[in-house]
Amino acid sequence: MVGLLITLSFLSYAFVLYSEKAQKERIKSDTQSFYNRLLFLKQQIHAFNADQYQNGRHINSAELFPATLQNLEGVYVPTCLPADNAQGFCFLIDQTPWGKINYEREPLVTPTGTNTWRAVMRFTLPDQSDPAFTTELSMSISMLTQIPTNEYDPALNQMTIYINRPDMAFAYDGLVKRSGDDSTLLGDWDVGGNFAITNAKDYTIRNHDGSQQLVSSGLVRITQVKHGDFIDKPQCPEHQQPDLTLSINTVTISNKYTLTGSIKPYVLDETPTKWQVGLVTRVVINSTGKSYSLHSGHLTAFVQCK
Repeated sequence: MVGLLITLSFLSYAFVLYSEKAQKERIKSDTQSFYNRLLFLKQQIHAFNADQYQNGRHINSAELFPATLQNLEGVYVPTCLPADNAQGFCFLIDQTPWGKINYEREPLVTPTGTNTWRAVMRFTLPDQSDPAFTTELSMSISMLTQIPTNEYDPALNQMTIYINRPDMAFAYDGLVKRSGDDSTLLGDWDVGGNFAITNAKDYTIRNHDGSQQLVSSGLVRITQVKHGDFIDKPQCPEHQQPDLTLSINTVTISNKYTLTGSIKPYVLDETPTKWQVGLVTRVVINSTGKSYSLHSGHLTAFVQCK
């Protein structure tokens, strides 16, 4: 009997230790899950910021932030239906293990004196007066205070998470603005050689006298052609048309002929997508004295948009 009692005592003690460890692991898992959800919400609010800014919202506007957390549902955060939440399939967007997140937008004055806005999430932690929640409260404070821009109020037992606009993402607002205002660069803009600046209507280059040269009309494709060759027309920006300029490159006339007229490059034929070039040289056949047209030689073609 004594041996049995000792064995039962050890088993009871082991069971208590196991239960305590299992409870701590559960609390840690729940807290870790909530911690990750908060980080995800913060990330999605920043995604909302970026989209609003790209859609033309002012960088210091309250509309840069969602009015409620529910504004994030569907696009930025999956929607959790009450029926699914009741069965434990998902969490409501404002749900915490101990209640609800109180969300709001609040005005903020930056250290430089700029009036702007930020988002605030406040929620209450486990009851600090109940010994049953001592471990859960301690773990929660330890983990949640790792989130940047947090604030814990012991008197209210309340955690506050501040979400400022992602200024690093908008760091170029004062350098290159979407509106074009105050957009002078401070140095060369190097895109690293792996990327291109694409889909622009046009670019201008400053001339020596301060005037601007349009890149679209200044880009010229030069090619060498002969009589009867086809040249592709370029695709041009709006309000510009393909333009072709031809000049004589080389024309050789043998001693069988005498040059009597002009040497003329011209457009022999034209379609919506191509030009066909021509070359004619007016000569006289020495042996007969009759006029004749030669088409041999090479032309230089200058293709651009004007």
